[in-house]
Amino acid sequence: MNVSDTFVNVDDEIFSCLNLDCPKSFFLFAGAGSGKTRSLVEVLKRFQEENIHRLRLNGQKVAIITYTNAASDEIKRRLEFDSTFVISTIHSFAWELIRPFQKDINEWIRHDTQNEITELEEKQSKGRTGTKAASDRAAKIELKKKRLMDLDKIIKFTYNPIGINSGRDSLNHAEVIKISSNFLSTKPLMQQILVKKYPILLIDESQDTKKELVEAFFAIQEKFSNIFSLGLFGDTMQRIYMDGKLDLGLNIPDTWAKPAKEINYRCPKRVITLINKIRSDSDGQEQKPSDKNEDGIVRLFIVDSDSRLDKQAIEKNIAKQMSDFTSDDSWRALDSEVKILTLEHHMAARRGGFIDFFEPLYKSSSDSTGLLDGTMYGIPFLLHQLLPLVKAIQRGDEFGVAQIVKKYSPLLDKKTLKGCKNPIEQIRKANAAVESLYSLWKNEAEPSLLEILRKITELKLFPL
Repeated sequence: MNVSDTFVNVDDEIFSCLNLDCPKSFFLFAGAGSGKTRSLVEVLKRFQEENIHRLRLNGQKVAIITYTNAASDEIKRRLEFDSTFVISTIHSFAWELIRPFQKDINEWIRHDTQNEITELEEKQSKGRTGTKAASDRAAKIELKKKRLMDLDKIIKFTYNPIGINSGRDSLNHAEVIKISSNFLSTKPLMQQILVKKYPILLIDESQDTKKELVEAFFAIQEKFSNIFSLGLFGDTMQRIYMDGKLDLGLNIPDTWAKPAKEINYRCPKRVITLINKIRSDSDGQEQKPSDKNEDGIVRLFIVDSDSRLDKQAIEKNIAKQMSDFTSDDSWRALDSEVKILTLEHHMAARRGGFIDFFEPLYKSSSDSTGLLDGTMYGIPFLLHQLLPLVKAIQRGDEFGVAQIVKKYSPLLDKKTLKGCKNPIEQIRKANAAVESLYSLWKNEAEPSLLEILRKITELKLFPL
């Protein structure tokens, strides 16, 4: 098998689909280690050379949706930040689509909130009084009724894909996806805006893209197949979240192209054989090794899944056996020399030392996917504001602390500074709040997350 020829054939097939005069949609099966990102970038560079002037003349762009900001940044870099390509996460892309439709967003929120109130009130009327569940429902009903009243005061909704969305005019991550899915499914104007602005839409890791959005894109592609190409890159066996389209890749329309990147350039041959056996009962897709892949060695240890067993002790025992088999003492350095694949979120939380934080949220939340992918309300605050702030405090980085406070604190936002009589005094107030927060770490103390959050609330340093 000539590997380079395989690369070229698949890339050529993808490129032929990106024909602005005769577009063709496609689903690319791209297994682990198959060079998917390389193919995506090479095809887009070729497309860029032949079509960039036409796109600019028509005011059109190519949209590429990635699952993570890291993937988005990597593709932008490889394409040299050409503005012809709009590369973003699904939340950012969805928001840019719906943002101009402020009145429609308001109407959707009003209708959805009223439906939620009706549903909660119906459950409340049937449930037992005096219980915690009844109390929680009553609180939710009041919050949603307040939101209904606030809708009349909102002129413009806001949304931050990677930040806190806590104001009364803010949309949360789940709402942005729901609204965009609904608008794309029901509003012909939105559909036309999409296909005329983006004649080509490519979705990376499509197996994890929200089911409602994928189905909306499928319907639009069928309706506008003569002017719109939808390209999906994915592998159902690499699904991380359970709210994607489950049968993606199995029920692709006959009119679509179905190229496949079957070469795995990353794994040893015996690992690829094991992968193929594991997935043989799923979708029948098989990967092949490249000519340069080493044979490798696979040793399978089957362990009782009893939760009462000491998993770390079992791992150490397996590592010791591997050290004996291979005459390699590196196996004994589990923390530094051995790569361990963590397959499950509870396992990651336990190994990472944050199970007490993760488990209650996972059990009680209706938005478990938001918890897992970091978009749940409150998580972006922890990741992008609180954690960087604490790290800056711990290393004595006063400039870093000042940057975070200036960017995120309501004490120093433009409205506050513009509206106060003495801006200098307001800056002093913010500085005093930071000094008070610093005091939690005096005498080498290690405050808990709850203590830090209480202090921030008391100081009104950040909106919580």
